[in-house]
Amino acid sequence: MTARPARTRPAPRIERATGRHPLDQQHDDQGDLMTSTTDTTPPHLPLRPYQREAVEAVRQNWYRGVRRQLIVLPTGAGKTVVFSHLIRRRANSGRALVIAHRDELLRQAADKIRLVAPDLTVGIVQAERDEHADAHVIVASIQTIARPHRIAPLVGTISTIVVDEAHHAAARTYVEALETLGSFDDDGPLTVGVTATAGRADGVALGTVWQDVVYQRGILQMIVDGYLTDVRALEITTDLDYNQVNTSGGDWTDGSLGQAMEDGHAIEAAAIAYERYAADRPGVAFTPTIATAEHLADQLRRRGITAEHLSGLTARDDRAAILRRLHTGETQVVANAQVLTEGFDEPRVSCVLIARPTTSATLFTQMAGRGLRLYPGKDDCLLLTLAGPPESGLATIATLAGSLPGEQQVRPGDGETLVEAAARAQAEQARATGTVVTGRAVALFGRSGLSWVTVDGSYVLACGDAALIVRPGEQPDRWRAINVPRNGNPTVLADQLTLEYAQGVAEEFARGTRAKLARADAPWRARPVSEAQKRILKRLRLGPASTCGEASDLIAAHDARKALARIDQHRVAA
Repeated sequence: MTARPARTRPAPRIERATGRHPLDQQHDDQGDLMTSTTDTTPPHLPLRPYQREAVEAVRQNWYRGVRRQLIVLPTGAGKTVVFSHLIRRRANSGRALVIAHRDELLRQAADKIRLVAPDLTVGIVQAERDEHADAHVIVASIQTIARPHRIAPLVGTISTIVVDEAHHAAARTYVEALETLGSFDDDGPLTVGVTATAGRADGVALGTVWQDVVYQRGILQMIVDGYLTDVRALEITTDLDYNQVNTSGGDWTDGSLGQAMEDGHAIEAAAIAYERYAADRPGVAFTPTIATAEHLADQLRRRGITAEHLSGLTARDDRAAILRRLHTGETQVVANAQVLTEGFDEPRVSCVLIARPTTSATLFTQMAGRGLRLYPGKDDCLLLTLAGPPESGLATIATLAGSLPGEQQVRPGDGETLVEAAARAQAEQARATGTVVTGRAVALFGRSGLSWVTVDGSYVLACGDAALIVRPGEQPDRWRAINVPRNGNPTVLADQLTLEYAQGVAEEFARGTRAKLARADAPWRARPVSEAQKRILKRLRLGPASTCGEASDLIAAHDARKALARIDQHRVAA
């Protein structure tokens, strides 16, 4: 990319004379509904509480000097609504630019911005379209603005940049475009990335672009709060030999995987499973290759299920027609060679067939997330996935919930939601593994790999400067998860859940804070107690302890009792 042209005007800064900030240029005309001073009409698509928190997190971190911020929200959480409101709130500070890499994402962004901010003009910059001149908001494809002559007119005119599907932003094309636009300058524009997966399959660190994850919310808590549908999971046993599949970048290659699936009759097994477990569910299926997508659609049709396939080679109009038939119910299942992992939004989908095994948490979450949106009459989403040996590193439903390696267990059953799985896991011991012909149930929570401490009938997990506590709720066999910061009031994360489900919500919250979490099997726990620990134990009159792990648990229990006292003081738990 050529050298960046000189900027024609400075990026927006805090106005020292008034103390006002571009993100504060709003008023509250409907209670908690925040709108721009350029428009007093209440916007469409009002913010949900967590979406409002995300926008507020951007404002607070801008004050801290964080100019390149990342927001992580699950598929179905309304990331486009969040950045549309952010753009609306910053309308007085200058023009905005939204960057995406797919037609569907560009269209969704433009549509949502027009709904949320009807007073702002939206222009598209893509291929031959060049509507940047008079637009308040520019929605551009990365492929187009990466060209020097297309990006040059935008330099110095943009105060807010949004990167959709921001896990792609570490790619060279994105980095060079953001550098040209001034995002890496000390006085550069506010640059916000939104994604459902804060990681890349190729292992490239997103920290090379984003300074901080300013807001993150996990799938489990979204389900508990009623914003996403519950999930049911079945694994399909096949004769697929993973030892015969080549790998690249840490994951199986599409072509090699597709051939192994054909050799192991995995496509036929997947179609049989869909007929048996999801015959009445509209769905989307993911496969590694175009050939396997065609084969799967054919196998489904042979079993009386209306199915079509599409790929990157499908013409735009034909793709739109196929997805329209899925929406109307004329087609029940659409099989695709990984083109619907992003930008695809069909809430009716209540089954996701992942006939593309992967070790990538990012890819698995993208595929599974296509079925998590709420829809009238939709009770849950069924995930059908191909099973693999434990040593394969296969991404599973536990990956979807953010579990660490080794924290998931597979148990026999007929399929159940996450809530049902957690209740069963609490009520019974894992049964001996039996022979299952077609599928086996997957429970999200097995025995946690993190170091929980039991104190006075409650369970406590140290999380940086806070303690996460799961304690009995008001109803029998129901539990409450509570965050107790060292400096701040306790807050309830979830209530009236089974023990393991409440524990799972707490662990998901803990990982979202990025605090260093202690694992129960950490090697350091077996070492002799340290001198520093001895001094702490003596000062607190605790002990004795012979290992670092024992000492750590005693200290954690002491801190936990103080946290429990604070909870009772604030009356946030039974």
